[in-house]
Parts: sequence; C-alpha cells; structure tokens
Amino acid sequence: MSHESAEQELIRIPITVDVPYRFAAGNYMSRFLIELRDNGKFFGIRCPSCGRVQLPPRIVCAPCHVRNEEWVELGLEGTLTAFTVMYLPLTDPTTGEPHEPPFTYGSVRLDGADSNLDHIVRLGDDYDSAWVGMRVRVVLRPREERIGDLSDIIHFEPLEGQEKPGK
Repeated sequence: MSHESAEQELIRIPITVDVPYRFAAGNYMSRFLIELRDNGKFFGIRCPSCGRVQLPPRIVCAPCHVRNEEWVELGLEGTLTAFTVMYLPLTDPTTGEPHEPPFTYGSVRLDGADSNLDHIVRLGDDYDSAWVGMRVRVVLRPREERIGDLSDIIHFEPLEGQEKPGK
C-alpha cells in the first residue's frame, strides 16, 4: 500500500508535563513584593505624564509609554470594581492550590490606585451580598508567614457597616 492512499492511524500518548521554573521579578515588582512582605504595605507607581498610579507597579506607563519613577503608598482598603461567583474549581496561580467552589473572585481598586488587583473576596456563605462599589480591606498573612509573593494576600473582605444598594 502506498503511503498516499492508505489512511494513517494516529497514535497518541497522553502525558502531563510539569515544568517548574523561576523568573526574576525585576526591580519594580521586587520592591512591591518586599514592601508587602516586610511591612504589609502596598505601593504603586505614578506616571509623570498622566498621573495614573499603577498597581502592580510597572516601569513604563502603558498608555503614555514613559518611565515611571514616583512610588506612591496605597491604602489597605479599596473598592470592588467587578466580581464573579465561581462555581467551578480554580487553581490559584500563585500557590498551585485549588480554590473549592463556591467562592468570589473580584477586582479591587485600592485607595490611591488607578488600576485593579484581582483576588479572592471572602463573603462567608452569602454570595449575593457583593456589589460593584462595595468597600473592602485586605487581609494579609501574619508577618512571619509572608514569603514575598501575592499569596501573602489571603483575601479581601467587606468593611463592616455597609448596606447593599437596593436592599
């Protein structure tokens, strides 16, 4: 049988490839993570052209393409700008550990920042209690347990005394 006229059987070998790696965080992200680890503080970086404060900090402003050099301390509280209730498991990219559903994942704009940080928002069992505009605060691991990455943030939680609009 010629190769061209015969149907070729495709054989597959299913495997899972684990490729552990490390990469340098760079000067800006390193400073951000060290401040978070050692002092429990968030720092963003302000663009000298448009004044936008980026979190996580970037060496160059995305819209303006100019070098950022002014560090700005941000608050530990912020505003929920978007969220979703997850009903499927999600592997945490910083730890490799699964988050068992249901849980809420949200975008938080920390006070003083112009960009968002995405993370778990802990609501207890009331998944209908979140809303865009809800005020939240960060909950960090205890100082002695922090390792200098985003897993040092346990979650965000709602500030007390708020009422969901329309309730």
